[in-house]
Amino acid sequence: MISSRIFRVLFILILTLTPWFSERKLFAFHGIIQPAFGARQAGMGGAFQAVGGSVMDLESNPSHLARVKRTKWELGSGIHLPSIAYNDEYIDPNPNRSYRNATVEHPKAVLPYIGIIQPVTDNISIGFALYAQGGGGGQFKNIKRNTPDGKTLNETFGTNIPIIGESTKAVEDLNFRFMTVKSTFGAGYQKGNFAIGAGIDLVYGFMELKRTYQDETRSLTIPGGIRYQSDSAYTLGGKIGTSYDLTENIRIAYSYTTRNVLPMDGTMKVDGYAPERSFGTRVSRYMIWPDKHIVGISYRTDKFIIDFDIKYIPWSESFNSTKFRTEDVWVRTPVGIETNSFQFNLNWKNQTIFAIGAEYKWNDRYMTRMGYSYGNNVIPASGVSPMLGASIEHHVALGGSVSWNDSTFHIACEYGFPKKTYGGKTSDWTLSHAVYSRTEVHPFQFSYNKQMSVFSIYLGMEQNI
Repeated sequence: MISSRIFRVLFILILTLTPWFSERKLFAFHGIIQPAFGARQAGMGGAFQAVGGSVMDLESNPSHLARVKRTKWELGSGIHLPSIAYNDEYIDPNPNRSYRNATVEHPKAVLPYIGIIQPVTDNISIGFALYAQGGGGGQFKNIKRNTPDGKTLNETFGTNIPIIGESTKAVEDLNFRFMTVKSTFGAGYQKGNFAIGAGIDLVYGFMELKRTYQDETRSLTIPGGIRYQSDSAYTLGGKIGTSYDLTENIRIAYSYTTRNVLPMDGTMKVDGYAPERSFGTRVSRYMIWPDKHIVGISYRTDKFIIDFDIKYIPWSESFNSTKFRTEDVWVRTPVGIETNSFQFNLNWKNQTIFAIGAEYKWNDRYMTRMGYSYGNNVIPASGVSPMLGASIEHHVALGGSVSWNDSTFHIACEYGFPKKTYGGKTSDWTLSHAVYSRTEVHPFQFSYNKQMSVFSIYLGMEQNI
């Protein structure tokens, strides 16, 4: 059995890492899901469904737990260094109302994981893991804008403001953060060439959205901004996985992970004149994290392993739209009407991801890996915004391991190639910047695009006991 000392260390690390996740912006790259979980998997481009042998099988296919015959613990982290470029332009017959923005952000996201596997009998093993499932975020400041209703500052505030009062210019600040963390307890059972496993997921989610407007001198806060923060959301989910050795060299595998419905109730503050609005109003909403199907096949010898996976994520069932309902009628629509119900239309498409990876064992000490994955862009023109989602399609990866005694150190580097997406004329983002009133609707005067690439480093350490 696992010693009490190992349990104590694992428990302390989990307590330390759980709040740490909530302090960071997360960026994920197949939609909003990481392309790989664990340093060994990352070196193979995320192709690991029919391989097994890692604590992060608890994320993908728990049937492989049964094939682990010694207690194993593993910890590591993915260090993501994305580059996010956002550009937009508004062209107006009045040059004083025209503007152009070009901004590039270089955020950092450090996403740790930790877990342990414990054999119970010759055929049964159990395990536990804590890891970031995915998320999204963006922070853009000083974006040039017109005031939300297109009025001058004097008209907006109903007074004469010296020097800047006749200006319609404003600056927009945008800060968005959404993340999910999972803890999975699972078990695997093996009989002959067949293995089956299941896991129970405890899912944690959090969202924050701030979108505010100020005059160019940042002396005045212009009505129309919103500041939403969800409560901590918890829900349960699960997964099931199977694997079968067709021959001594060929293994096939399949797993299914359920969708998770996260209750994202929270509080929203709306920038305006009324003092009571500074205290905020309650928001009722939920978000659905999609389910996932994965099939894989691997071929192995004493020297190398090659694996090919196909993943299917039905984003359209979860990320078609997201709706907010507030207790008070405070939120301003683009046509100037206030409401207590509004939604963001995402219109995401379903995604099929192909991943292939290989691992070569030079000797008992050194291994090298390489991999590639492709996932179709899920975000149509009508759903593009600087806030949520990544459009990266192609990823390549290299990695390796060094082993000594019962310890192994893994490292992998992954690069997601730049991909640019262009916003549509009917998207929510366009309408929020091109509709000033019922009579001033100018979607063809506003255009925008977003481009993203990412370089990631994965580090991992595992110990067999």
